[in-house]
Amino acid sequence: MSESKTFSAGWYKHPTTNVDTYYNGTQWTNQTRGGVVAEPLEPGVIWQSKGKPLSGIGGGRYKLTAELLYVETGTLSTKAKQIGVHEIHDVDASQTMTQKARQVGDIILMANRPGGAERVALVDVPDFREGVRLINEAAHAARDAHRTRQSTTTVNYTGGFPGAAAPAQPASQPVAAPAATNLNDELARLASFKEQGILDDAEFAAAKAKLLGL
Repeated sequence: MSESKTFSAGWYKHPTTNVDTYYNGTQWTNQTRGGVVAEPLEPGVIWQSKGKPLSGIGGGRYKLTAELLYVETGTLSTKAKQIGVHEIHDVDASQTMTQKARQVGDIILMANRPGGAERVALVDVPDFREGVRLINEAAHAARDAHRTRQSTTTVNYTGGFPGAAAPAQPASQPVAAPAATNLNDELARLASFKEQGILDDAEFAAAKAKLLGL
């Protein structure tokens, strides 16, 4: 809705917070469904809310971005945790009769965390149905993006990663040299040929010099 146009007073989805907010016919008010004051969203925040417990104190604070869900709880001391949105795989709404009378409900989600599966409850949330929708949408988009990142870093068939230098190929094994000839046996053969008259003195001397590398 654009405030440059005139609309009748009533409850509408706020264009920034996406929360049911009262429009007085001239401008947006800070009154939302359930009597909760809508806080302006910080840059990058998709959804945020504060729990409204029956006691009126100690309500949790919840904030959702495209990457993380921030959960802060506690009355005397604050317990905070950050859950990767891609870790969230199941989001449901729960509302008791007492909560219905107070126009609040719980958001129950399951997350596959590094330490194992974890159940997380966002308690007494005024806009819990809207929170369920937005968390589900963000988790679905984050899981798709996470799978895409994983697929681009899959080890290729060479055992390396994209852009990495190809592994060095093993050096070819040297061909084994033939067994060395027994020099004494060859000299004995030459001497035998000389004694048999097969080689004369000059031929014997030349063959011996060649054999000895002279």
